[in-house]
Amino acid sequence: MTSSQPVVTPNALNFTPDNKHAYAYSGARAVGTGSETTIMEFQTNSEYLVGEWSMDYDETENQNNGYALYFNNQIVSQPNQRYADPEPNNPFVVKIIIPPFTAVKITVTGADNSNTYTARFTGKAYGMTETGFQ
Repeated sequence: MTSSQPVVTPNALNFTPDNKHAYAYSGARAVGTGSETTIMEFQTNSEYLVGEWSMDYDETENQNNGYALYFNNQIVSQPNQRYADPEPNNPFVVKIIIPPFTAVKITVTGADNSNTYTARFTGKAYGMTETGFQ
């Protein structure tokens, strides 16, 4: 079974054809030094989501990054990430539950250098209508 939805749909939460899984991919977003930049936004409906939020960027040198996860314009997670050269560029991953009827926003504040960032959410969807697809 295939889906006609593109892999990266800006500001959209996508569902598998059976409505059992959800995903959102930001695509590459440029973030300047010291500026908070929104790189992903989407809205849930009656479903709730159990999954992982992950982030990474295009540098492996010493770097400090500030990430923020907002639910309905309230910060619910605000971790910092520091890569130390020559560590590999491993993504930052947080397990989360997203409630129904929630506006989700993910931002990045690049502290040291301008970089390109990506954000991902993947997870299981609960409370969705069964479609009958296997």
